[in-house]
Amino acid sequence: MASYLTTVLKRWKSRMNAARVNAPGVRLKARIIVIESDDWGAIRTPSVEVLRKFEAAGMDISSSIYRSDALASEQDLDLFFNALQAVRNSQGEAVKVTANTIMANPDFDRIRQDNFEQYHFEPFTTTLEKYPQHGKSFAKWQQAMTSDIFRPQFHGREHLNINRWMKRLQSGDDKVRFCFDQRTTFSGEGDYSFMEAFDWDHRDDIATHREIISDGLDMFEKIFGFRSKSFIAPCYNWDPALDTEFSKLGIEVLQGTRRQLVPTGQFDQYTDKVHFFGERQSGCPRYNVRNCFFEPTMNPAKDWVDSCLAEISAAFTFQKPAVICSHRVNYIGFIDERNRDRGLKELTRLLKAVVKKWPEVKFMFTDQLADQMAKNNG
Repeated sequence: MASYLTTVLKRWKSRMNAARVNAPGVRLKARIIVIESDDWGAIRTPSVEVLRKFEAAGMDISSSIYRSDALASEQDLDLFFNALQAVRNSQGEAVKVTANTIMANPDFDRIRQDNFEQYHFEPFTTTLEKYPQHGKSFAKWQQAMTSDIFRPQFHGREHLNINRWMKRLQSGDDKVRFCFDQRTTFSGEGDYSFMEAFDWDHRDDIATHREIISDGLDMFEKIFGFRSKSFIAPCYNWDPALDTEFSKLGIEVLQGTRRQLVPTGQFDQYTDKVHFFGERQSGCPRYNVRNCFFEPTMNPAKDWVDSCLAEISAAFTFQKPAVICSHRVNYIGFIDERNRDRGLKELTRLLKAVVKKWPEVKFMFTDQLADQMAKNNG
């Protein structure tokens, strides 16, 4: 009896949560799936050898993204793109992935040459050329863009809180300096490892964030040849004061979860700002709320296919697009091939189940969804 009641309560909570996420906001009758995948272009762990150095130094990375994540190798990309093209809807259209891209990484050599007194960065395309199995990776990005299965959108100039990272380097922090020597921004600790790019210690930092965002969007246009229509803040963390700036810079949609993490001046101490799908304030972009999650690397023991299918079904019930959050790390095998193989196997299982249950489903990129929202709601 207790087990039955527990199951009923769990289902009730799941339905209530689905209603909170999906009931408010703009409705679209078409069954649309948008896969938003973050962190493309950003460094994490440069190699298996560096991973072993972390372990030898006694750093606990057992549950860290740094255990599996890295720049996508040529083989990673080939296998990922093959998986997207292998599953098609009833109109014969392949799956589309919005690749939220970090445009730059630290230039470790120049930072060291300046004795850690000044920050320098390089385009992610330059970083790719320095990695052993990545020389043709950007060319593969371009091929996938031409095939209409992979479209970059703006995720930030860096996935890095520059001020906090540089201060720790300048202080001579042993762990951070050790990780710097391995050409990574890992902190060696169980925090975000400086990934919260637009968190602030003082409100004056917001002006710097505006400059970084503007610069990053210009880099995006120069590298890809078009302007990004959407933006997703690293760690879902940014100050609402930036919203009008996004509109001025051409951003039409802010990607994110239902809860925006608003800075307070202290790391990991945020206030929640709740959003709903299609929400728009005067002079600001619309909000596109992620209502489905597919993150096999986060918890390999969980049935992510089953949970994601339930979330997709709930979205369609409320006439919302199914916006699936699925980070790059799920498909990376450069550090651990088992991680990539598991992620691609589960992704294929999910996609086949989707087109079997909803053969008429439309796969869209985030910028296409932005156009759909504007068309239906002005």
